[in-house]
Formats: sequence, structure tokens, C-alpha cells
Amino acid sequence: LFLCARCLTEGAGLNLTVMHTNDVHAHIEESTKYGAMCSDRDKENKTCVGGVARITTKVRELKARYPGALFINAGDFFQGTSWYTVLKQVIISAVMSKMGYDYACLGNHEFDDGPAGLAPFLLAMQEANVTVVNTNANFSKEPLLRNVSLPTSVKVKINDTLVGIVGAVLPETRVLSKPGLVEFDDDLGSIKREAEKLEEEGVKIIVAITHSGYPRDLEIVKEVPQVDLLVGGHTNTFLYHGGGYPRENTPEGDYPTLVNRSDGSVGLVVQDYWFGKFLGFVQVSFDESGKVVSWTGNPILLNSSVEEDKEMLNIIACYKDNVTRAIAEVIGYSKVLLEQADNICRLRECNLGNLIADAYFAYYADMESSDPELWSDVNGALLNGGAIRAPIPQMANITMGHILATMPFGQSVVIMTLNGSELREMFEHSVKEYSYEKKKGQFLQVSGIRVTYNVNLTAGCRVVSLQVLCRRCKVPRYENVDDGETYRIATTDYVTRGGDGYKKATNATSGGPTDYTVLVDYIKKMTPVKSSIEGRITVLNGAKRVTIPGDIVTNPSPRQEVTLSARLLSYYTELRNYAHDIFHRARRLI
Repeated sequence: LFLCARCLTEGAGLNLTVMHTNDVHAHIEESTKYGAMCSDRDKENKTCVGGVARITTKVRELKARYPGALFINAGDFFQGTSWYTVLKQVIISAVMSKMGYDYACLGNHEFDDGPAGLAPFLLAMQEANVTVVNTNANFSKEPLLRNVSLPTSVKVKINDTLVGIVGAVLPETRVLSKPGLVEFDDDLGSIKREAEKLEEEGVKIIVAITHSGYPRDLEIVKEVPQVDLLVGGHTNTFLYHGGGYPRENTPEGDYPTLVNRSDGSVGLVVQDYWFGKFLGFVQVSFDESGKVVSWTGNPILLNSSVEEDKEMLNIIACYKDNVTRAIAEVIGYSKVLLEQADNICRLRECNLGNLIADAYFAYYADMESSDPELWSDVNGALLNGGAIRAPIPQMANITMGHILATMPFGQSVVIMTLNGSELREMFEHSVKEYSYEKKKGQFLQVSGIRVTYNVNLTAGCRVVSLQVLCRRCKVPRYENVDDGETYRIATTDYVTRGGDGYKKATNATSGGPTDYTVLVDYIKKMTPVKSSIEGRITVLNGAKRVTIPGDIVTNPSPRQEVTLSARLLSYYTELRNYAHDIFHRARRLI
């Protein structure tokens, strides 16, 4: 039955074609396959993907082939590259108006510049006949938005069949962004009420557009039987059916994901990853009663085989000089080399990794804590060394160009909550494949954390000491990680989604600030930058400290040898305590 359902069949009801994007995050131009800025070499080798000009070409082609097809965006077109940093909603409005969108919902990042940044975008969408459907955000108390009227649902006739469209953004936008006086109702409850209203008005087929995240989307479709197809966003989830997808992408579920409901009906959930690398494409067949009977489709990779739309390229060219000039903006000064030559941040503690991790940590630690007894909402911060792409020179101005070269991916800085055992497991994975030749990107850089590894031990048993800063304390101090305790760590959504082989986090926030904006704000506060190597990470090989070719310390002085001896003594003590801890935990399990 399932295999038959995947083959679209012509029925007596509607055959609906939907194209969709989500979480484009201002990737106006083409990108690398990982979402970074394309170099001239990438362009020459034709390895770049995505970009709004390619999306426009493919959408026009498919709309011509399938009359009545809908093109939908599921939020977060704002924020993520220098295009947005410089031009804000102006560039988003300019391109979205010409891409052929029919319907959209808001994402949390659409509120990042407050109501003042959102209002002109919404007006531009109205002028371009792009309907932004808003089922759960109440603008009535916000002066800058109360006169902007967005429908809670719409009805559209496709091939003589009435289709209802509803749209919602995650309620946590109230704390994730800057919505002013906008109030947010529960997304599931709002969609349920609006869907029931549409059903009473005779609508038999309903498409929901949400920016709530894949797990929540599955809940919504499960609990709202009127919703037949949900086009989602927010979690940047890659869904795919069968093989043939790029090897750098791992599907997190089937495309579309089938949801079986208690009344015997089924609903479908789709999402198309992020940054415009793919164009979501799904076709659904309904019977006369409006029930889903079959479906087919998959995300379409927008590689160099898809020509870039010339008109869209001309629009982009009008704004390009402004962005180029802005990249030259000076944001600070570094008195020291912020190192990353030869991917050194994938092998040992690097001062650029310290700077970035400190920025993540400070972003959340500087906020007013949710508990007055906690001096910080997070214990520490970490990021994968593979996220750090370029050094920043010594005795030089730091420009936006430096920041974007160093951190080109536009990841979100989020908080994951995990127990000590899970945190220890992450650090084991950090050095699971430790190798000077391979320089794996999973090696972690840290703030508020101290770790000692012995890479001579068996993989999975290489963490000999792991400490984090306490939160419920008057004077912050490092404490040994307790497997049963709970810790909150700032990191990127790349890590929490399972990037670089890490386990996907089961408890993580989403929709945090963009990583490079956090770093820019921190550098402005700390300039001139003087980040150093502080002994946060120690890598041992047996009883010896690992020496990296080209490392800063190649010939230790007598003072450094004493420090090394002290470290070895500390290592022995920590290893003894660790073994003692394992023994007692093992006894508890017997």
C-alpha cells in the first residue's frame, strides 16, 4: 500500500503540486554545498549550488509544466549572510517579490529587527501579491504593525477544488527574537481552530505552512486531522526518499514524512533543508472527499545544471557594491594573531577558537538568568573546530570580511541541555578520530570547560579529565563533570543537529542569533583583542603532551618542562580519581 501511495495516480479529486523553500537565511547568491560563500575557484569548478536566481529559474519551469502549482516559503528568509547584515529587509523584499512565491508564513528571524524591520517587508509582499498567512501572531498591540492586515487563512480554487491555507510561527519567537508587543498564540491550537473553521465552510483540503520545526510539525499533523499537507521550516531538516541525495547530506526522515492518524486518515510533512540548496517538490493526489490517496516527490538539488535567472541576477547586481563596501567595515582590532593556519583548531586549543567560544558563552551568560540563584544560564560553550575557516592577522584591523571568512556558514547559537554522561560522550567523539594527517572537524574548542585527553588510549576512553564552570555558585569555579548532573552548554545548531558525527541533541533550543553576529558584538566589546592559549584543552599521547608540527611551543623551556611535569602529575591524579569514579558507578549498577 505504501509503495503504491508513493506513485502519484490521477484520481477524481485534485492533483496538487507544491514547491517550497524554508530557512533560506539571506543566501542571495549561490553558495558552496555547505552554505558558505562561493570562491572564484568554486565558481570556475561549477560546484556552487542554490541562490535565488536558480530557485527562480526552477520555479518558473515547474509552474509552466504544472498549471495551478503553488510556491510556498516557510519562514526565515531573513538573517544569515552579509547581504542581510548590510541591507536588512530591503534585499529580501526585492528578491522575494520576483521569485514567484504564492504563500508564506513568518519565521522567528523575520522579527530580528523588530516591528520596524518587519512592517516594510510585509507591505512589499502585499504589493507583490505574496500572501503571508498568519494564524497565531497577534499584531493588535504593536503600533508599527497594527495596521498591517494578514489573513489567518485563505481559500484558493485550484482546478475547481477549494484549498485552504493556514500559517503559523513558533510561539517561542517572543524570546528568540525582537517582536515588540506582538503576542503569539499556541501554533497547534491556532491551526486546529482555523482548520475546523475552514472545514465548516466546506473546505476539504488544507495546506499548513509553519515555522515550528520538524518534531512539532509531526505533532500538528497528528493532532489536526483537517491538515493534509504541512510545509515546514525552522529546524533546517533534510528529508529525502530513496537514494541519490548528495553524500554530504543525511536524511532525517522520509520525504514526504507520512503521519498516520487515529481516524484512519493520513497527513504529509515536508521540509527542504536550508540556504536554498534544494527546492522542495511534492505532488499529492486527493479523492473527491478530500482524502490523500497518493503522493510523490523529493527535494530538487539546485546545482550548476540549473541556469541562473538573468533578471534576478540584474536585481542582485544593483545591490552588490553596497555589500562589497560593507565587508570592508572595521569592527575591531587584534593585537595578536588569531590562529587557524593549516586547520590547527582541529588539533589543539587555538586562540581563535577560544575567542569564538567565549563570545558564545558571554552572549548567554550576560543575559539576566531565569533563576536568581544562577549567575549564568549556561555552564560553558563549545564549537566544532571545523567551523573555523580562516585566521585573522596580528596588529591589524578586524573587518567584516575577516569575520565572514572565518565563520561563513551563518549557524545559529543555541543552548543544549544534557547530562554529564552525554557531555563526556561528546568530548570522546571530539578525539575519536584524532589525527594530524586527517584533522577532523569534530575536534571541539571550548569556553568555561577544561578537558584533558590521552589519545594513546582506546577511542571512546580518551577523556581523562573533564571540568565545567558551576552555575549555582557565588564564585564561578571549575567542577568535575558528574554523569548524573544536568548541564547547559551554548553551541551551534550545526552541532545539535548532528553535524560532524555528533549525536543529534534531544533537548536544544532553536532560532538563536547568527554565530558571526555574536562574534562581531563580542569583538566590539573586547577590542583590542588579545586572546591567548590558556590550557583549556590538553592533548596527551601516553605520558607526553602532543606536539603539533608548527605549534607555538616546539622546544619547551625549563619553565615549560616544569609545567609539563606538573600537568603529568595532575593527569595521574585525575586518572586515578576517574578510575575510582568508574569503579563506584559500576558497583551501583551491579
